Amino acid sequence: MNPNHLQDSDYVAGSAGDVLRLIRSSDAMSRSTLARTTGLAPSTVSLRVEALVALGLVREQGTEDSRGGRRARRLALAGDAGFVAGVDVGANHVRVVLSDLAGRVLADSDTDATRAVGVSEDPAETVDALWAAINELAAVAGLDPDRFRGAAIGIPAPIEYPSGRVVTPSFRPTWHEADLPGLFARHTPAPVLVENDANLIALYESTERGRTDENQLLAIKIGTRIGCGILASGRLHRGIGGAAGEISHMAVAGESVIACTCGVPNCLDSVASGGAIAAKLRALGLDAAGASDVVALGARGEPLALDALREAGAMIGQSLAGIVNFFNPREVVLAGSMSASLPLVAAIRAELFQKCLPLVAHDLEVRATRDARVAGIRGATLLALDEVLAPARIDALLRETADDVRTA
Repeated sequence: MNPNHLQDSDYVAGSAGDVLRLIRSSDAMSRSTLARTTGLAPSTVSLRVEALVALGLVREQGTEDSRGGRRARRLALAGDAGFVAGVDVGANHVRVVLSDLAGRVLADSDTDATRAVGVSEDPAETVDALWAAINELAAVAGLDPDRFRGAAIGIPAPIEYPSGRVVTPSFRPTWHEADLPGLFARHTPAPVLVENDANLIALYESTERGRTDENQLLAIKIGTRIGCGILASGRLHRGIGGAAGEISHMAVAGESVIACTCGVPNCLDSVASGGAIAAKLRALGLDAAGASDVVALGARGEPLALDALREAGAMIGQSLAGIVNFFNPREVVLAGSMSASLPLVAAIRAELFQKCLPLVAHDLEVRATRDARVAGIRGATLLALDEVLAPARIDALLRETADDVRTA
């Protein structure tokens, strides 16, 4: 079992960790409500709650509506019991956000006065810089570094599951087989998860709609590169080894204009990504250094840019249509910097609704993400919180605490 992925472990229903899970999921949870929900005796529930209070993870605040008699005290997660880091590593940017255990943002490298973090060709150097940035942000926010609980890092590359190793990353080929969790372990014993950035966007979008077992969603990140995150029955679907959703390396009817590490001739990434469109436009004499320039040119109505965006959108839509017919999701969410391009989004939508079966298209929503700037980083924060507060992890922490008491 990977100790950095205890959220995927089985846990005992009614354990203290399970009780914390229930408290996190509800705005109105008391001891009596927990007893009714779990079927545990009230005395057992009180023992579980007291153990969580002793750990500093739960506190009582306010009261529930009365059912007759004395009002029950409401239980809530103690957000200030620690903090986590969400990290978004892109082809041309790095963003670090610190949040408390309730998900409230405490510090953001995009807005707080800290040094910018660059992405080195050496993953070890980048990890050292990220760890320094986390500590610098913590100091800016006045946080105790000993209360750091864990982190999740989004990478635009296939991520081996559950090890977290980076595999054939087009954005930094030198990172192939990089063990980022192992590199972070030199700095902290706290769990550090590494996840494909599109998976984190899928997690964020699911949460925005309300996390239920009925969520079926594809999140397509279109930036310098292309990625896809899959949410099936409310859970991230990574596949056996973590490669699920790698649509970027499907062969398409186009011509590669940028290199890709996958080895597939004319893959979608090398033909229709933001980086590929920018390269096409540069070859035509336009000033397009990257994806954001492509979006700007399209917004200004530059004819060559509009043609390139519509062509790329058609190829992306055609590639997605077969997947959407197979998976039958409720939503296809377009994210990344290129999701701000109306011509690109319109072309993808048109292809999907033309190529998908009527039964599939009937309930399908195709839209741009609600907030492309925060989707990946908020998804990373959610993943980190789900890990550090996983029932199995909390139960293990309580066992360790009890052992420490017995041996003291």
